[in-house]
Amino acid sequence: MLFSRFGFYPFIFGVLPVLLLFLDNIHEIPIEDIFIPVIISLLIVIIPWIFLVRFIGERKSAVIISLVIFLVMIFAFLRSELIYHDIVEIRFIATNIILIPIFSLIGIFSIFYIRRKIFSSNISSILNVISITVISLIILQVGIFYMDNDLSFQESQKLLDVSIFEASDTIQKPDVYFLLLDAYSGDITLKNDFGFDNFEFYEQLTEREFLVQKDSLSNYPNTALSMPSIMNMNYLDFLPKLQGEESKDLRLTQQLWKENKVMQVFHANEYQIYSFHGRSGSSSDMVSENFCKYEFGLNPELMEVLINKYLPISLVRTKFLETQHYNIITCALDTMINFEKKTDEPIYVHMHISFPHQPLVFDSDGNKVDEPIAADRFDSELKDAYLQQLIFANKKTIEIVDSIKQKNSDAIIIVMSDHGGRFGVNWDDPSEIDYFRALSNLNAVYFPGKDSYFPTDISSVNIFRILFNLYFEADYEILEEKQIWYVPDKPFKQTDITEIIISSNFTK
Repeated sequence: MLFSRFGFYPFIFGVLPVLLLFLDNIHEIPIEDIFIPVIISLLIVIIPWIFLVRFIGERKSAVIISLVIFLVMIFAFLRSELIYHDIVEIRFIATNIILIPIFSLIGIFSIFYIRRKIFSSNISSILNVISITVISLIILQVGIFYMDNDLSFQESQKLLDVSIFEASDTIQKPDVYFLLLDAYSGDITLKNDFGFDNFEFYEQLTEREFLVQKDSLSNYPNTALSMPSIMNMNYLDFLPKLQGEESKDLRLTQQLWKENKVMQVFHANEYQIYSFHGRSGSSSDMVSENFCKYEFGLNPELMEVLINKYLPISLVRTKFLETQHYNIITCALDTMINFEKKTDEPIYVHMHISFPHQPLVFDSDGNKVDEPIAADRFDSELKDAYLQQLIFANKKTIEIVDSIKQKNSDAIIIVMSDHGGRFGVNWDDPSEIDYFRALSNLNAVYFPGKDSYFPTDISSVNIFRILFNLYFEADYEILEEKQIWYVPDKPFKQTDITEIIISSNFTK
């Protein structure tokens, strides 16, 4: 009787956009990250439902809201398919100026029809059952995925094989600042693709006693594996063997990043650990305080996908996504410049920010600008905007470095990027320069009192091994330098390209 009296189906249909996106990205989005978007989706449905019920009754209100939800979902699917269609000539149909009027007219005529239509009580019962069936199928698929991909974190820790040590009490433990500028391109790419000489920035770092590696290379071409590798001081060669080359499941990789060995070492040696966002591999319980968090702890990647897919209107994107990113980055930069140590214990500050990574919302002076539109985030048309943002990143990095050194000249400072900017990369059939577009990165360290012991030509994976060996008398092996290539949507199908890099004309 309940099914026939009350139509709860629009509330179930209302969370489908979030659930379907989650299902499509289940291999990289933690399930807890969808809770708040689901609540927001329910509120978006409940508020107009309450309003409509007062005027046209519960039954027709439920049907109209369900219709609007499905029109929005069909609009988003059709637009996505058309934007990247093989036939370039029909892509113009995907523009909002064409699709929105078409779907608006369909919606208006459908609503007028529903208003005049008399529905029997069976409509609620039928649609309730359909909604329950649909949601049950989604839950079943999620359950099957988790059962089929039940990976052991403990097993991965054994394969990672990085020991945690406690330094002698007689050792003076320095404060450590790790400034990770995501997707900052190295010297090779900036000169070759951008015609930009970054000499001034490198010279400023050198004047401040940094050791700068101008031809530095990351070990992986994307954050998903590069950051877990850096923060665990090891290559992740065991993951393809553990998960299979065809796997897309990044959940174990994310957990390795979150519960990383570097922070474990600092934590074991009684460091206070500070980080940013509560994301980017820094949401571990080891972190004492997180700065500049996202509102409500929302997953920014998930929110970007949701808005771009279901609300692809430039004004919404600018006001929400770009403004939020601008504010988060500004907060992080200002917090670092003004950071004051408030404890007698040693500190580790972990600043990993998506900067100069997209969105490209800063000009070279730090003014907010609208991000240019491109087919995808690796489009070479974005290079000019990226370069402007990188120049601003240079200015703020020097300000942060000067602020740290003014307060504590004995603090260790690492300025690094996890990979290059990657503009114009052909992922499926990469040329020699494509490898450098993805791997050529920023790598500069200030190791006071130990700079003469720091080896040259060291890539990201060994930075913390060297730090702990030099300052904590650890005995970590310095790993062989390797560059590993993979396509973003096939993270475990990897190719060792070290020999190609060594023999390249770009490194000679």
